Formats: sequence, structure tokens, C-alpha cells
Amino acid sequence: MYKKINHNNFILNRCGAVIVEFVFVVFIITLLIKILITVATYQSTVGKLDRISYSISGIVRERERLYGGNERLSQAQYNELTELTKKMLSNSGLSNKNITMKIESLSFINATKLKEPDFHNSPVYSSGSCEPTRSLKDMTQLSPYSNSGRWIPLYQVTLCLLPTASWYNMLINQGGAATPIKSSAVTIGR
Repeated sequence: MYKKINHNNFILNRCGAVIVEFVFVVFIITLLIKILITVATYQSTVGKLDRISYSISGIVRERERLYGGNERLSQAQYNELTELTKKMLSNSGLSNKNITMKIESLSFINATKLKEPDFHNSPVYSSGSCEPTRSLKDMTQLSPYSNSGRWIPLYQVTLCLLPTASWYNMLINQGGAATPIKSSAVTIGR
């Protein structure tokens, strides 16, 4: 009723079905492992960018205390934050050559109780073509009215990292141009 398998002849089966199936299964498992490693690397990169963007936005938020009461962001401060971002990125094990950063600030006219954005005193600094998913000008409703009688300014830090060639990028973009990995953090000023 049961067929006896000759263990000596199992691998060297003349029909070859076992070897063909084995090679096919090993190929599929290897491909699956490669895709899982690539997705894990991508998600790790997103997490690192999130942590860095939150750190930089915290510095922008506390800039008033760090730079002696200066609430308005300057180009020199932006350059310092860009260098800090590159150092933080290289310390986390990623290449800092393809990083671009955009810092938006949104101040309000404090003469009235109406929430009127003051675009003249709301500079935007950017290096490269890094655009957030949602502009800070569209998020004015996030600014609270303080007890001191003014609307609190908003800040948004967006980091974009152009990924290196990977299987994940090829699968998602289907061979097209690489989509940058974006991370944005919005903070409320002091």
C-alpha cells in the first residue's frame, strides 16, 4: 500500500521533479526574504527621518530661547539647522548627500483678534525641491490664541531623502523616477 522511498536515490531521481521543485521553492523564498529586508530598510529610513524632523522642529520651536528672543528665522540659522540635519543623518547610518530640507514659518498679525497670517514676516527656507504633503499656509487652524493676546506662530520642518536604488523603489515606482521619502513635523511656537 505504501511506496518505499529509497533514500539513496531520492536526490538523484531520474525524473528530476524534486530538484526542480526545490530550486523553485528556494528562489521564491529568497525573493520573499529580499523584499522583506528592503521594506524593513525603507521603514527604518522613514523612522529615522521622522525622528530627525521632530528634533529639528523642536529646535526651531525653542529658537527664541536659544538665539536670545529672536522669533524670526534667519538664513544663518537655517544653514546651521541644515548642517545639524546632515550630521544627525550621517550619525544614524544614512547618506546625507541626497537630503533636502524646507522650513516654513507662519506668523500672524497681532493687532487684531482675527487670525490673519502675516506672510511678510513668515519666511520659507528651502534647499532643493522638497515640498511638504500639506503646506503650512493650509494649517492656520492649528494656531491657538494665547493668554498674552496673540496668535502663536507655527513652524513646519520637512525633510526629503532621495532613496538609493532598491527593490522596493523599483516595485512601487515600476521603474520610474525615484520618489523621495518625506517626513514633516509641525510645531507651535512659544
